[in-house]
Amino acid sequence: MTATRRCAYCRRSFTPKGGPGRPKVYCTPICRAAAHRKAPPDDAPSDASHHELIVEIAETLRMQADSLIASVHEGQGSSELLNHRVAMDRQLDDLEAAVVRRGRVADESWQALAAPLGISDETLRKKWSARVLERRLERRVSNSAEPSARPPDGPVFLPRQRGAVVGQPADPCEDSTTTPAPLTGDAGPRTARQLLSAALSHLRRCQDGSLRTLADHAGITPSYVSRVLSGERRPSWPVTRAIVECCGEEPAVLYPLWRLAHGQPVDVRVVTAEQAALEFHRFIRSLHLAADRPDPGLLVHAGNHTLCLADVDQVLTHVYVPDWPTTVRLVSALRGRPTDVRPLWHAARTLPPRPVGDRCSLQAASFG
Repeated sequence: MTATRRCAYCRRSFTPKGGPGRPKVYCTPICRAAAHRKAPPDDAPSDASHHELIVEIAETLRMQADSLIASVHEGQGSSELLNHRVAMDRQLDDLEAAVVRRGRVADESWQALAAPLGISDETLRKKWSARVLERRLERRVSNSAEPSARPPDGPVFLPRQRGAVVGQPADPCEDSTTTPAPLTGDAGPRTARQLLSAALSHLRRCQDGSLRTLADHAGITPSYVSRVLSGERRPSWPVTRAIVECCGEEPAVLYPLWRLAHGQPVDVRVVTAEQAALEFHRFIRSLHLAADRPDPGLLVHAGNHTLCLADVDQVLTHVYVPDWPTTVRLVSALRGRPTDVRPLWHAARTLPPRPVGDRCSLQAASFG
């Protein structure tokens, strides 16, 4: 007599038919197929890995868009602009693949995934079969792992420039008076976290104290300071302020980068053009600090001599807001993202001036 079993999918009791092979665990082929569709493979990516991949693709798209904007302002040829378009198309295809795979692992229907794309579920299913999805995303991961690829969140130092090695604390005996190597215009923009860690690392190299001194002043451990300087941890504002003060710098200089590193846009809560110009100047100073405070001449060289030396010197030393093409070239030379500073630039150019009679130390030349 054959024993009664309980279906592993619908949980109904059934009596399996006799025959060779392994014992049956599903009452019907329909339940077996439904269970196989629902269960993800053993090596299916987790929700966290899907999230990280999609965020990485979005960050890459944003940097490519910034690069496209800079190319337009620099008057580059149409073929160069089309190269940007091709590169962004690749990222958009990767984004579609990553989102479709996340949806399928979460048991979302092909119909629901296809609707926003304006195609049929059958077309989407054929386009992104399981094999195609895995091959496309594995290729992306393997390309990101190449030695020449820039890590998404680790610290990135300017080529041939002295600085801490990724994943290692800075050498306390390092000579902080060494002149940085010339900047290069080939490097792309850095993430906000990379900029913040680079700025803090520069301040740490320029002061004589040890990691223990910084840690005691900030009320944290030396190992945590090391992880902050390497970009592994995003410090709170009190910790950031304490580190900056211990290094003898004005904390407000790092505030714009700290906000960006924590996913907050630059502060545009200003009511006059003068206030916006001051915030613009502070943001440029923070980028300059993250780049190890290079001389204006090095920035002109990094911008392929499309920047005017007088403009660069004026922006770095005075509260001066140049035209937008100059701003794009300068921010790009400092490896920042022009879109991050555009709200302040726009406010400094469009908001009403300070009312007549109020004291103001800014000159008319401050606004270009």
